[in-house]
Amino acid sequence: MKTIIEKRTIFLYIIFSLFMIVMIGLLFDQIARFYVNAAYEDQLANEGQYIAEQLEETSSEDIQSTLDDYSEQFNLDLFYNNQNEGRILHTFSNRDLSVLQTVRSNTGNTGEFVLIENRLLTSYSLGENESLSVMTESLPLSALTRTVWWTVFFVSLFTIILLWRFGARIHDSYVKPVIRATETSKELANGNYDARVEELPYGVASQLGQLVNRLGRHLQYITNKYENQNSRLKTVVNNMESGVLLINEKGMTRLVNEAFLSQFTMRDMPVIGEVYYDVINQEEINQLIQRAIFMESRWQETIELADGRFFEIYIAPIKGQEDEWRGVVIVTHEITELKRLERVRKDFVANVSHELKTPVTSIQGFAETLLEEPQMDRAKQEQFLTIIKKESNRLNILVQDLLDLSVLEKESYALTISQFPAHDIVEDVHAVVEELIQQNDLSFNSHYAPQLMVQADYYRLYQLLLNLIHNSIQYTSEGGSIDLRLFREIEQMVIEVEDTGIGIPESAHDRIFERFYRVDKARSRHSGGTGLGLSIVKHIVEVHEGSIEIESEEDEGTTIRIKIPQ
Repeated sequence: MKTIIEKRTIFLYIIFSLFMIVMIGLLFDQIARFYVNAAYEDQLANEGQYIAEQLEETSSEDIQSTLDDYSEQFNLDLFYNNQNEGRILHTFSNRDLSVLQTVRSNTGNTGEFVLIENRLLTSYSLGENESLSVMTESLPLSALTRTVWWTVFFVSLFTIILLWRFGARIHDSYVKPVIRATETSKELANGNYDARVEELPYGVASQLGQLVNRLGRHLQYITNKYENQNSRLKTVVNNMESGVLLINEKGMTRLVNEAFLSQFTMRDMPVIGEVYYDVINQEEINQLIQRAIFMESRWQETIELADGRFFEIYIAPIKGQEDEWRGVVIVTHEITELKRLERVRKDFVANVSHELKTPVTSIQGFAETLLEEPQMDRAKQEQFLTIIKKESNRLNILVQDLLDLSVLEKESYALTISQFPAHDIVEDVHAVVEELIQQNDLSFNSHYAPQLMVQADYYRLYQLLLNLIHNSIQYTSEGGSIDLRLFREIEQMVIEVEDTGIGIPESAHDRIFERFYRVDKARSRHSGGTGLGLSIVKHIVEVHEGSIEIESEEDEGTTIRIKIPQ
């Protein structure tokens, strides 16, 4: 097809060139004829006028000889006509008889120039019924035409060759590079990022080729980078134990990993590009997604499916640079095993709380025995009694902590929410821990606005602060400090307890809220700790629908931050 178009273009170019040559030849031929005729007319007019003036002074007997002389002198044919005398004289030869007849018929056109058989004719009046006609030899019009046409032909041929060479150079230097750049651009647009333009050594076309090649290399780099990132993303996502589902702003699924497909029942149809509720069978998940889309906010919830499995569902909105809604991402964690362990742990707490009553009863019985033997050595009695009292207090605290955990973990447990000044609860806690702080040579500082109001369960929040500060006292060396801060952040009450204690290793951050877990077991036992304080704190935060964070490094102290919705 391209060859046919090129041949047709060449053919049209040849036809157009021939047409232009003919038109130029005709134009120049007419121009040349016009100027030659004009020149001969001027010359004929001058010579004829001169001859006519001379004839007026010539006698009638000498007219013929005069005509012959001037005909030979000026290379003209003359025709004299005197109608009064019926006299006609001329210098025409016998072969020009046909021309002579024409001249005789045009003797009345005085002052006009007539072209007859390539010969120019004009007439002059010498008097009444007396005239002179002057006629040139044959004008070189045919030779002029040939000369013009040959000149036009050679000039046109030279011009065509020149233009062809110049056009070919322009075509090779500019048109062809543009065509190649266009073809390469089409290849790049079609996804062939290996396409390149042959770069020229100079000129604007060279810059165009360099820019197209640079564009191709840049597109290839971006594509390879995107493909590598996409491949890594798919590898990471598909190897995650958590399920991941990405939904765009139109509710269409754009990404799903193998974990999500294995965790939930999906309808037997393609997942990508379909509306999420058409492919997910679990109505609980669909309702959570709808709620997150409607609220356009983060959402976290634990759900139980009909088959008894538990999942932690995290739904977060995806927003663009201008905060426009782009969709949601759903991350799911199966926590069935965790739930089972949680139930086992609850049973353990209940069992332990009952089991502890036995040693308490034994201690009490042993104390009664000692009291019934007054003859026992006094020092021994006091020693035993002190130990019994200490152990009784520790066991009672442990039992109380376990009972508190059991109460907090009940799903039916309801908080007693009230609003109270932050000052009141801080002072109550400080009054309890003041003596212990002084004994350990610590400094305690509280920071809060004087008019700050807190909305929470007073007793549970008091218990939370008491456990946190007790915990800081246990793990802070003498001369250290403890800071308590309360402030409002948006619609949340933020509580921060910061100490300069021994800190918590990063590996233990996820376990410090477990029951009976101790960072420093020896220090905890020595101080009478039960290992349940932070677990109680976590449960109190959870029943308030709040969150808890920890920042700590070994030997750098610890900061526990709690946020409770207001």
